Amino acid sequence: MLNSFDDGSSVGRRCGPKRFACMVAGQSSATELFRSCPVVTAVGHPLGRVRSVLVDARSRQLKYVVVAPHQGKAPIVIPWQALYFDPTQVRLVYYTYS
Repeated sequence: MLNSFDDGSSVGRRCGPKRFACMVAGQSSATELFRSCPVVTAVGHPLGRVRSVLVDARSRQLKYVVVAPHQGKAPIVIPWQALYFDPTQVRLVYYTYS
């Protein structure tokens, strides 16, 4: 299921095409790589698992990853640029600068 939505930039203007498309992990070959992939902080603290990804509908580039956190908390949306894939642990790491 592919869901589209606006990023809010069209407030007060006529609505045009949707800006982002939400793809559930496993929906395409690209998102299949992220299906239930664990997401951790830079120090290894678990944040949850990938639930879906948000793709820019215009450029078709991955923009955000939606993480389903543990213990039923609200989903976390992380910019793709703030993540890197750790191939030795097979996980995404949320890298923040301090």
